[in-house]
Amino acid sequence: MDKQQPDIVTMIPGIVSTGLESWSTTNNSCSQKYFRKRMWGTTTMFKAVLLDKDCWITNLRLDPETGVDPEGVRLRAAQGLEAADYFVQGYWVWAPIIKNLAAIGYDNNNMYLASYDWRLSFANLENRDNYFSRLKSNLELSLKMTGEKSVLVAHSMGSNVMFYFFKWVESDKGGKGGPNWVNDHVHTFVNIAGPMLGVPKTLAAVLSGEVRDTAQLGVVSAYVLEKFFSRRERADLFRSWGGLSSMIPKGGNRIWGTIHGAPDDGTHDEEETVRNEKIAKSEETPGATTKRKHGEQSPTFGAMLAFAEGSNMENHGMDESMGLLSKMAGNAYNTMLAKNYTVGASVTQKQMDKTTKDPASWTNPLEATLPYAPKMKIYCLYGVGKSTERSYTYNRVSDLAPQIFDQRPGNVSDETGQVPNIYIDTTVHDDKLGISYGVHQGDGDGTVPLMSTGYMCVDGWSKKLYNPAGLKVITREFTHQSSLSPVDIRGGKRTADHVDILGNYQVTKDLLAIVAGRDGDGLEEQIYSKIKEYSAKVDL
Repeated sequence: MDKQQPDIVTMIPGIVSTGLESWSTTNNSCSQKYFRKRMWGTTTMFKAVLLDKDCWITNLRLDPETGVDPEGVRLRAAQGLEAADYFVQGYWVWAPIIKNLAAIGYDNNNMYLASYDWRLSFANLENRDNYFSRLKSNLELSLKMTGEKSVLVAHSMGSNVMFYFFKWVESDKGGKGGPNWVNDHVHTFVNIAGPMLGVPKTLAAVLSGEVRDTAQLGVVSAYVLEKFFSRRERADLFRSWGGLSSMIPKGGNRIWGTIHGAPDDGTHDEEETVRNEKIAKSEETPGATTKRKHGEQSPTFGAMLAFAEGSNMENHGMDESMGLLSKMAGNAYNTMLAKNYTVGASVTQKQMDKTTKDPASWTNPLEATLPYAPKMKIYCLYGVGKSTERSYTYNRVSDLAPQIFDQRPGNVSDETGQVPNIYIDTTVHDDKLGISYGVHQGDGDGTVPLMSTGYMCVDGWSKKLYNPAGLKVITREFTHQSSLSPVDIRGGKRTADHVDILGNYQVTKDLLAIVAGRDGDGLEEQIYSKIKEYSAKVDL
């Protein structure tokens, strides 16, 4: 695979993997002592959280009105390959990819990591940091220097950033590159574990400041966390991060189902049996173990928020959940969300002609088309076979209990005249149905559900409505298999975990083939999950 003159590869990291460092110099700012130190990433972050929590939150929280830094605070993305090679010392993110690219001739002259402040809405990435203008200039310079188009490799939310960039760079409302710019400058887009249709955990995070990780804490740990960093504080912080809300689930009930059923409803036994049979026939799995689940038909995933008996609240599908979020979050958040993002789906050409021109739709592949780049190829590489949070069981705190969320001016009240004070009901367990600590788990990579990583790749982008230029999209799934070795604390070389997949040797092998061979050395579709069956049930 060695090449005398490697073509430039641009890597776009995901959410939270880029380090953020303080550039504040204001005398009355608590962050002055952290100048040029990372407030996100490295051990400095942990020290600040534990010993200087209020200052850390002040630095990390964005202004809810402007969506950028509050007065006296300047936090910026770290630059260079060091920005996302390791999150903290010993915990790699992009380091394995960087090292393997170096093995085939790459170095910091032809390998570029386009780090960004993942807290910002995508529009503010350009408004504050000129992020997309800089990326456009770098890709144009790459073409001028090498005479070759670039390979873009994105992970997690980085894939959403790239989809936005493709629309921005073409549009007169953005980079003004014209309809052929992507076709002329980008050879291949490698989408690794991209949550193209969002993630349910984003909804839970901005709704109540909770995710599976907090729900699964023990009683004592949960109490300590609540006293140290309450759900109200966490929700306020998460809502200020416009970038996080780019991953609110998209497609509404059409993709995620209703309280009566969802496309990806199914029996856990059947899913894993079919997948394991395919794996056994196609590859050897020495030293790996696959956890089997035994159970009956799952309750529907379509009840994105299922409310416990006695809560006096109805179950909510995705569309209804967005209405509840509007009640909970207040005017500033609702204004930010409406200005920057859409979460629906265009189902006719007339609708698409309108929505694809709207910058708020540029993070939503169901309301904005792929670029006109018939020569560009897309590879979707993602993990399957790992329990992933898909929906939740919530409960409502009684009027006599201490409030988690205060009723703030501008909030829309429900029928009782009060803002619902809700939380994930961690007392709900059912191993047979895949419910643990109130979190209903389905197939995915441990973070992103299969419907989000897989639907657009195997089905949505096969439709002319969403892919009018007919770009070739090749999907390759990788089954999660944890190593039995105690030294493989990150899962080993066959893990398909959302982050650890960047160290998966099969993914690395595919990526090197794509980059070095430029045509992927004939890589073909590789599907182990039931994504095609689920996709056929989607009403689009």
